[in-house]
Amino acid sequence: MSSPLDQPYDLNAPWNLRVSGTQVLPLINGEFQVLRVSAGPGTGKTFGLRRRVLRILHPAGLAVSPNRVLVCAFNRAIARDLADEIKEELRPHELGLPRIKTIHGLCAELARLAPRTLLPEEEEAMLFDICEEYPQLRGAVTRSLKKAVRALRDHEAGTADHPALAQAARRWLGDHGTELVGDLPRAVERRFANGDFADIGYDHVIVDEFQDLTEVEAKVVVRLVAPGGSLVVLGDRKQSIYSFRGNDRRGLDAITDLVTQPITNHTMNECQRCPEHIVALANAVVALENEPLTSATDRVAQLHHVHFKSPESESEGIAAEVARVFDAFPKEKHLVLVTRRDWGYALRERIRQLEPRANARTIFAEDILETWPAREAFLFLSILADSSDAVALRDWISYRPPNAQGKKFKAPNRNAGVYRHLRRDGGVLSLGRVRQLVESGEIRGTGRAIVQARLRRLVELVDALPLIVDPQALVQHILAPDQWISFSGPTAEMAREDLGRLFREATAICAETTDVTLSKIVRALRYRIATRQSIGDDGGAGVKIVTLWGAKGLTADHVFVLGLIDQALPGPFDTDTAGLSEGEHLDEQRRLLYVSLTRAKKTLVLSRPTKVRSGDVQALGLAEAPGRGWWREVRLCRFLEDLPRGALPDSVAFEHWSRVNIS
Repeated sequence: MSSPLDQPYDLNAPWNLRVSGTQVLPLINGEFQVLRVSAGPGTGKTFGLRRRVLRILHPAGLAVSPNRVLVCAFNRAIARDLADEIKEELRPHELGLPRIKTIHGLCAELARLAPRTLLPEEEEAMLFDICEEYPQLRGAVTRSLKKAVRALRDHEAGTADHPALAQAARRWLGDHGTELVGDLPRAVERRFANGDFADIGYDHVIVDEFQDLTEVEAKVVVRLVAPGGSLVVLGDRKQSIYSFRGNDRRGLDAITDLVTQPITNHTMNECQRCPEHIVALANAVVALENEPLTSATDRVAQLHHVHFKSPESESEGIAAEVARVFDAFPKEKHLVLVTRRDWGYALRERIRQLEPRANARTIFAEDILETWPAREAFLFLSILADSSDAVALRDWISYRPPNAQGKKFKAPNRNAGVYRHLRRDGGVLSLGRVRQLVESGEIRGTGRAIVQARLRRLVELVDALPLIVDPQALVQHILAPDQWISFSGPTAEMAREDLGRLFREATAICAETTDVTLSKIVRALRYRIATRQSIGDDGGAGVKIVTLWGAKGLTADHVFVLGLIDQALPGPFDTDTAGLSEGEHLDEQRRLLYVSLTRAKKTLVLSRPTKVRSGDVQALGLAEAPGRGWWREVRLCRFLEDLPRGALPDSVAFEHWSRVNIS
């Protein structure tokens, strides 16, 4: 890539003060029609973005009106953080805030729509209904549910190669009054192509994490640049980890096909965050990318590599070390990354016991409706918010009573045969029709007894609900764990946590919403769940525990990464995993590790168990491991095992580990 570093910049200008290094200067000061910035982790990308906005708005800079500047963020949480940081940057200069929006927020604003978004759990019911209605599609879908879901996601992204499935899905969606999460950007892009929104454009558009956009989202962003305006796209292909949402796999390279103006390229690879040893390790993990970082800090890293006898001993030992490090540095940031949610819960509870001041909390963006209690409670909440929500009512009958461990609650074929008869007899469901069906008992098809019981339970829950006028109080009552959890064990703990997170997120929605209604709360919750945003994060200080997928955007002084076994990372693969080939899947999992390693500023501890219980292999979604009897042998993650000698310290057994130096 060519670099515009040789241009002279006024280092005394307000936007260039206290700049570390020189690589960020072109991002702050550059005058380009299209600037493509490949910025590695910790290289000052967000700092440069803030300072560029300051230069654009400042009277001594370009003096552009704030309403002519747009900053696009990948999700709501990132948009909120960017807004806070840019506000702090502008406050001393008494400058107004530019427009800072997510892509979906922009599209909803343009279309003046807030569509009912289909959740991943509801997609499965739709696919089984399609199989029931269109037998010619049954073979492909029932052989490969994941591949069918991926086809739908490709349809969302605008790259579908299965038109029959897309047409059947479109008919189902229309009948049920819902949309795929990617439908809104696609509808807006079509309207742009047809000449709508001709009067809408911005003189300066800055897009963060461009590699995480779908093809359609990227097209919408480009169309928002006014004639003669400037476009800046920032990203890093080595941090592309969201294939599940149909992001454009070309990443920053996609901009070449979207603009006709000349593109100026700039690379930022001087890492201000991570010490040299951590940078060297991260580079070795993604050596094939041939875009190495360099460390621009003189801090000396503490890099530890530890193994334990079991996941339980790992949680116990790491919890003790996290508590000890927190006690020594309570004002610094502490982050724990886990490869499986269950391990995160066990670790959290132990840290809370050892050091209550650490405020250990789990924040998992994915699968908040994974447990049966959370899923049923949210469905019930949706139906109360809209008694004619045909999708929620359809999904309500997709299930059967869970087993004693709270699992295996999905009914065969999601009771699609029964639902087909119900639709033919009277169309999609409403709460009023549910009452009629319960009274008449006129339900046909395989699984009718299960459906009858589900409908009866719904009516009983509605009738037992006390009169609560305040929407937030009503949500609190509905999400109370004890009325949904009838079993014990790890799944019950996970469900309790998920219900608590749902309520915390609902509380946050109430705080930022005018004229709060139950419908507004549920609509906002559903959108945030559908777009895999962080749910229920109180934003407080202390020890934050997330999965590797939630690491992006986070930084901490002390980082612990647990469960680094090959059976968990890359974990199991089949031909349908996210619609990727095995090679693509491995590459994405490798990038996931790279993102995790580059969160650390001072301390990085990598750990793993050497054995797991045989029953946990399937329960935790691990790849098969050798061995017989109670225990299975597990190996070090291959992305670490394959590193050249010296890139990673030799693994030390916990009982011989010298621990993190806190002196």
